Amino acid sequence: MDEGTLCYTYQCYAITTLQDEGQWWARARVTVKDAGGDRPVLGGPWKSRLDAKSAAEAFCDCRLAG
Repeated sequence: MDEGTLCYTYQCYAITTLQDEGQWWARARVTVKDAGGDRPVLGGPWKSRLDAKSAAEAFCDCRLAG
């Protein structure tokens, strides 16, 4: 993992934010599921890590991550 990538848990989800060529992306997944993988958070790319993090948490709050 490089310095532009951050993984953390939020409620029952694992969220990853990452930077690629100056743009921020996010993905999320349910931590208790064995099957399935990360889902991209809709709406990206974002201009900052904080924007990507906020979008990912809203994505999880709407139960779109799984």
